[in-house]
Amino acid sequence: MEKRENVKDSEFTQTSVPASQKKSFWEICVVWIGYVFVVTGMQVGGTMGISTDFATLLKALAVGSIVLLILGSFMGLIALKTGNTFGMLCRYAFGKYGSQVISLMIVVTLIGWFSVDTYMIGQASNALFPALPIIPIAIIAGIGMTATALFGMKWMSKLSDIAVPLVLIFGIISIVLSVKSTGGLTGLFAIQPENPASFNTLVSLSIGSFVCGAVSFTPDVLRFAKNKKQTLIIMFLAMIIANPLMIILGAVGAIATGYSDITFVLAAQGLLAPAFIVMILNIWSTAQGCVYSGSLSLGNTFKVNRKVLVIGFGLAGTIGAIIGFYNYFGTFINFLATTIPALGGVFIADYLVKYRKGYPSLEGNEIPAVNWGAFIAWGLGIATNYVGFGITQVNCIIVAAAIEAVFAVISAKRANTKKAAAVEIQHA
Repeated sequence: MEKRENVKDSEFTQTSVPASQKKSFWEICVVWIGYVFVVTGMQVGGTMGISTDFATLLKALAVGSIVLLILGSFMGLIALKTGNTFGMLCRYAFGKYGSQVISLMIVVTLIGWFSVDTYMIGQASNALFPALPIIPIAIIAGIGMTATALFGMKWMSKLSDIAVPLVLIFGIISIVLSVKSTGGLTGLFAIQPENPASFNTLVSLSIGSFVCGAVSFTPDVLRFAKNKKQTLIIMFLAMIIANPLMIILGAVGAIATGYSDITFVLAAQGLLAPAFIVMILNIWSTAQGCVYSGSLSLGNTFKVNRKVLVIGFGLAGTIGAIIGFYNYFGTFINFLATTIPALGGVFIADYLVKYRKGYPSLEGNEIPAVNWGAFIAWGLGIATNYVGFGITQVNCIIVAAAIEAVFAVISAKRANTKKAAAVEIQHA
């Protein structure tokens, strides 16, 4: 019976990852970098590149990367401590039923990313082979990426082994060509945009590039880590090196060519044809990661076989590509940067205050049906986006974490009072 159950839930969608199933540093690192080394990161970089000068972009990117590192590191440590998926961790913060609201919101954002990735494969194919229509190719890609996601971490690791080094090689070539075309680094730093964006907007784009991954992808992958050192090193490599590199690749190309879309940047540089397969592999590895994490989060709400959830997710994401979700890419990034940092603040407060001595079993009675305090903290954290001072995403995290910490202290005092009263009744 136990063996049969393991076959059914080989990805541990409803249970903690046992120590015997933990992965090596290299296995996790390659999969995680595969999540981060994604063409959509270049797309964000392209949007930033045409909106500011290169020096300001680097400053905004530094701030955004530090925020992502903090969020991702805490989520990784929580996953290490519990061995649970993001959907399961939501139960600690938002309650057994409250967690389903958060899980479904994250699933919607992951479907959005999958839709963008699916469309980009169709767009790149059409740019190189004009006879190929975008939407039919996107549909084929959506089906294919869903199919490979059915095989879980094992196939994701294999695909990332191929995609990551190839993306790095072509990315460096693109940067060299871009810098040469602008007259060297001096020329690159001298270029000024016609309509510069505010620093806050640039930081929002930087954080929005991977904030969904930092908060929701992290537990799904890092729960397989063996120790804190492994977790923190992987997160540093991803958030301080890999993700900024992808944004810089897109930004430099946009500054040099005037195109914010990475497909047209590569075409202008004559790289689209040789980089085509690499680009598809890159998008594929990240998109199937969206399917993988999305299906795990859906498992927090719908208690059905993971394969059914994977297929349902892939279908929804492919439909999103068909109806043109890609056209709202900028709005989508802003939505992520507005809502998810505060969510991370709630998890951080729980880790530091409520569960600093350890996380209880999810099967026990210590988890409430709905933790309204967490929802209030999250909502007020989001509201700070509209306060006109400081860096909005940092404000969101601090406010949400502070309010959740207050609720956690109040909740702990009430629990201790109830325990003391129960003891008195027993001795009476």
